[in-house]
Amino acid sequence: MRKKILLDGKFWIVAAVAVIITAIIFLSKKIDKTVLVIDHVTVEKVEDIKPINDSLVVPILYSDVKLLNELDMDSRKQKFIDILIPTVLIYHHQLGLNKERVKILQEKARYSLKWTSEDSLFIQTSFDRYKTKNLNELIKRMHPPPISIAIAQAALESGWGSSRFFKEANNVFGIWSFSENDDRIIANESREGKQIYLKKYENLLGSVEDYHILLASSDTYSDFRACIQRDSNVYELIWYLRIYSERRDQYVIMLRNVIAANDLTKYDVYKIDPDFYDYPSDKKSIF
Repeated sequence: MRKKILLDGKFWIVAAVAVIITAIIFLSKKIDKTVLVIDHVTVEKVEDIKPINDSLVVPILYSDVKLLNELDMDSRKQKFIDILIPTVLIYHHQLGLNKERVKILQEKARYSLKWTSEDSLFIQTSFDRYKTKNLNELIKRMHPPPISIAIAQAALESGWGSSRFFKEANNVFGIWSFSENDDRIIANESREGKQIYLKKYENLLGSVEDYHILLASSDTYSDFRACIQRDSNVYELIWYLRIYSERRDQYVIMLRNVIAANDLTKYDVYKIDPDFYDYPSDKKSIF
């Protein structure tokens, strides 16, 4: 009798492991099935910028936005927000897929399931981008800052979309270029006698991506990342961004004022409208 009980116990353990492994394989095959249908818009007139009227956002990717400084300040701010939120959410969508893929590969490794060559390349590329060799740390670094902070920093860095870098290079966060191989434009100023260049992007998504990678990979922002893991309080998080600008504490105060004055925290719960997800298979993916 006791032997039968032991055998039954082993059976259920083996069965549970089999279920887990099957689930991991199933999820790894399903994760890339969710396709976001993105509308690409080159802005030629103000009406090309679609207003965001509720928390479900249409995924529109804008480029060549050169007319915001022609608007009054209130209109400029709103149109800037209307442009940036969909871009940030589009990036969050792709980041979320990548993060789930890392989690699945981590589970595969845990149960000694072999990675494909594509899996290995994906992890190595992610390690290089996020400057870590640890899967747990990689997952933590793939946690984006609140949308309100991204909008506030973008607003300050680009003058609410009026800077030359924003208009000529789709560079909304003032991302510098340190390589001659970058597509870039020259700045009108220098630092310690050295010329400054800023990256030039095909559209706003490239700038948003580089901004997130900078905060996620640089040792400078390790305290910022640690704060995100334990707390999502925007007004605490911004104090860990003082190094982003030479203005230091004054920069943090400016961020706080921009967030509060424009009620930016309300956008932290905004999401992509699910009507714009395309599911190639008959059943919808869980991601």
